[in-house]
Amino acid sequence: MIGDYDTLVGEHIILRKAREEDYRSMLKHVWGDEEVYRWMLFQPTLTETDALDRCRRSIQYQKDHLAWFVALKDTDEAVGLCAIRETDPGHYEEAGIGIGKAFQGKGYGKEIVSLLLELAFEKLGAEDVRYGFFQDNMKSRKVAEHFGFVYDHSEEMVRPWDGAVKNIVSCILTRERYYATV
Repeated sequence: MIGDYDTLVGEHIILRKAREEDYRSMLKHVWGDEEVYRWMLFQPTLTETDALDRCRRSIQYQKDHLAWFVALKDTDEAVGLCAIRETDPGHYEEAGIGIGKAFQGKGYGKEIVSLLLELAFEKLGAEDVRYGFFQDNMKSRKVAEHFGFVYDHSEEMVRPWDGAVKNIVSCILTRERYYATV
């Protein structure tokens, strides 16, 4: 099933599986950019050696998971990442979305979520999809609102790599609500 969804094509971006040569652009735009990783749970990657290793781990991970790098459609440059996972039969959640700072504010985040929702509801038969974000991440909050996600709950957690206390907002979009808005 995972192999059936190696590539998802949007208007301006492509969600595709990682390639080893993506490590430099991912280091520059995502993994090593404090403006991006401050909103994520993962530890930053700051050297080319570590980025190459991380890219290789991403390639392996993506073989068995609904996870992709986000590439610009016109250049194929990797500028972000995203994933969804099934938590229980028919219930999905986004499992990380990040896009390089230089590519934010261009609608790519909404395009990523649109592609993930289309996959979940129209191809995987999802009953609902959860979307989570740090409470102070206004860009992610706006994306959730745009698609009609409804607040479900919040929870406090400690980010493992730096000990930062974060409040995570969890929202849900049901199948019925999704189809009422598309």
